[in-house]
Amino acid sequence: MATYAIGDIQGCFYSLQSLLKKINFNSKIDELWLVGDIINRGQGSLETLDWCYQNRDNLKIVFGNHDLHFLSVAFNQGKISSTDTINPILSSENLNKYVDWMLFWPFIHKEKDFLMVHAGLIPDWSTDDALDLSKDLMLSLQKNPNDFFKGMYGNTPNKWSSLNKKKDKQRLAINVMTRLRCLNNNNNTIDFSYKSDLNNIPGNLTPWFDIKTKKIRPEFIISGHWSAIGIQKHNYGITLDTGCVWGRKLSAYCVESRTVISVSSDDRDLS
Repeated sequence: MATYAIGDIQGCFYSLQSLLKKINFNSKIDELWLVGDIINRGQGSLETLDWCYQNRDNLKIVFGNHDLHFLSVAFNQGKISSTDTINPILSSENLNKYVDWMLFWPFIHKEKDFLMVHAGLIPDWSTDDALDLSKDLMLSLQKNPNDFFKGMYGNTPNKWSSLNKKKDKQRLAINVMTRLRCLNNNNNTIDFSYKSDLNNIPGNLTPWFDIKTKKIRPEFIISGHWSAIGIQKHNYGITLDTGCVWGRKLSAYCVESRTVISVSSDDRDLS
């Protein structure tokens, strides 16, 4: 039995199949952890989501920003953009089945000494803090999806405070878990603009995983989202988005051997 965490697939179905073949994935005994952004931008969003649904007993999935965007559109709270590739899912006869399943995806998955989240965490959050926030988001999403997505969009507040109203706390938690890359050095506010590599990062910004904190986090964090930095080993764990949908690679991290396995993106997945 082996456990593999896989970076952002984003609808790259053929690349996923190539990676599964390379790691000799056995659906009877192996398990996959998917770091979010399962769909959108690649040409096989429907095929990817359907494969995940068919193999759901072998998967642990956390929400990425593109997955949430799809659900918001499905609930008529979000708008499709010209770069979206989710129309085939929205037109599928299995749409309701997919949506009902996705409503039970978490924002964080913790297992033993590993923790998986799509983008990142506020460094001063304890693991219990983060898990409680994830649970609260899940309950709100399942209870009233329309209301959840109606309040999801926006860049404010951009700093965590226990004094924030519930909706503001939830919006910030969603942004942290699905969009975070950097924090401002002077006040720890979230920066939503910088998306490039670590070599050109402005002096006033620090990657979330490089922020100094007194918190001791025992878990190894597996994340994705930041394709410009690719495989990045840091003090908290590793990042796995290697830009498959941008013509680069799709990567898996073997939890047991702590090794990375990658395949080149398949041209059939690209627009």
